[in-house]
Amino acid sequence: MTNDTIGWYAAFVSCIAFGSFGVPIKGEAATSVDIDPLVMQTYKTTVCFFTSWFVLLVPGETLCFTPWGICSGIFWVPAGISAVYAIRNAGLALSQGIWSSIIVIVSFVWGIFVFEEDVRSKI
Repeated sequence: MTNDTIGWYAAFVSCIAFGSFGVPIKGEAATSVDIDPLVMQTYKTTVCFFTSWFVLLVPGETLCFTPWGICSGIFWVPAGISAVYAIRNAGLALSQGIWSSIIVIVSFVWGIFVFEEDVRSKI
């Protein structure tokens, strides 16, 4: 499998996962007990931590700690807490639509201007 194909598969799984993570936040069980957003983010972080280890099952992948991982976590936790507040107050569809659009722009800027990546795809 080529890197582009793996990238497309990963992007598809990412779309399903990121598009669905907010569903339990709007569920009756969570809304009836009014779970604190920090607690909900702790649940999300714990699940992310444990499922991230599955990447090591991909042939050729190795465990490598980098400062970028720490930096990503520092941004991810407050973003996740904000996402819980957004979903509770503005709704899942509106919140997801707004932040997804902004994420595309921010990621594009980081990729093009900071990491000097070329825009390319064979698909």
